[in-house]
Amino acid sequence: MAIALDSPESLAIKVKKTRRAVGISQRKLAMLSGVSQSTVARIENDIEKLNPSYATIFNVMDTLERFEENGSVEFMAKKARDIMQREIVAVKPGDTAKKAIGIIKNYDFPQLPVLKGGRAVGTVSQKRLFGIATEGQKAASKIHVKDILEMAMPQVDADTELSKLKRILESFDAVLVVEKDRVAGIITIYDILRVI
Repeated sequence: MAIALDSPESLAIKVKKTRRAVGISQRKLAMLSGVSQSTVARIENDIEKLNPSYATIFNVMDTLERFEENGSVEFMAKKARDIMQREIVAVKPGDTAKKAIGIIKNYDFPQLPVLKGGRAVGTVSQKRLFGIATEGQKAASKIHVKDILEMAMPQVDADTELSKLKRILESFDAVLVVEKDRVAGIITIYDILRVI
């Protein structure tokens, strides 16, 4: 079954209408899309002479849709590195469940990242630790984090846009930010809310 694609002309009309509807200038749209202002102007006004690739037009349209969804240039321009918390509260695989329970109680986090050599190897959740805590102090002192590991939090590059982070955080409590193959920060829903 063939998928019908909009013609470049109809996409150009959509770009112009959407840009005006969201109140963004050609200059700002160009900056956010990674194209020149003249490219945006030609897409809107003289599509036949420009003959841009579908990729260029789709990129500009995608930028407009993200802008419409997020509502501000400032929000869209921010990256993960701009809002991440660099001080990461975490445990190591060799730490005891008792230590992890103490940290969770102190910070009231739903989960903790488990890091080994600066890399994420998993998480340990409040729910899992609750089960161990109810067995008593002795059990919590004998069980190691490596024995109760759960799936690691999602990881993103430091250049990830906040609009993408927002989508990830709709399904997860936190996201780890990676720079040079090492966990460099953490972002929670609260961090996104601070910049909206």
